[in-house]
Amino acid sequence: MKPIIGITAFVEDDLSSRLNAAYSKSIIDAGGIPLIIPLGVEEDATQILSLTDGLLLSGGYDVHPFLYGAEPAPKLGKIHPARDMVELALIEAAFTRKMPILGICRGIQILNVALGGTLFQDIDSDHFSTKLLKHVQQSARAVATHYVQIMAENLLATILQQDKIAVNSFHHQAVNVLAEKLKVAAKSSDGIIEAVVHEDLPFCLAVQWHPEELAIAGDEPAQKLFSAFVEASLKFKKEA
Repeated sequence: MKPIIGITAFVEDDLSSRLNAAYSKSIIDAGGIPLIIPLGVEEDATQILSLTDGLLLSGGYDVHPFLYGAEPAPKLGKIHPARDMVELALIEAAFTRKMPILGICRGIQILNVALGGTLFQDIDSDHFSTKLLKHVQQSARAVATHYVQIMAENLLATILQQDKIAVNSFHHQAVNVLAEKLKVAAKSSDGIIEAVVHEDLPFCLAVQWHPEELAIAGDEPAQKLFSAFVEASLKFKKEA
């Protein structure tokens, strides 16, 4: 028996959506079955999640600033309100079911916004640090380019059993004001929040990097992350 993991699709335009194969492969390699969730199903979010055992919020376009009470900044990237709506509905339904959630890149951002937090619309413009890192790397997707410091005593620390790991980085937005119910689980050296957890759920973890790319390249911490998520989803399946 394998858990089914619902994965939100990346939207290319109003006519098509897709999903980077690394997400599906990482779930399969960890022992799960991936199920891609398309746009336009926000009214059916509860029914869709009744068919799955875990929810993976994938990467993609910027989150609409209206959702956290902000006007669009000059360097705001592409937005897609339809994707925002379906993911907000899925997050609400997943919390109601108390099912495992894993957020990746945009996933950490939409989770924070869904719970009442805000975002830096563009790190270079909005986040002031004398040691600002390059968060949009030019290297290949499976290459780690900076470190993140893991905070003690949280789900991520328990999974990885390390206080520092190397990660890849493909984002220009990031968590600004943290939602009240979330807890910081990792930061980069320039102060960017790189991972969060919600401790009211058995498994709710979101990261700013792309562990799916690292996992299929053999990175052990990334593989541990997916294994823990799939294991939590299997436990949820058995207990549901």
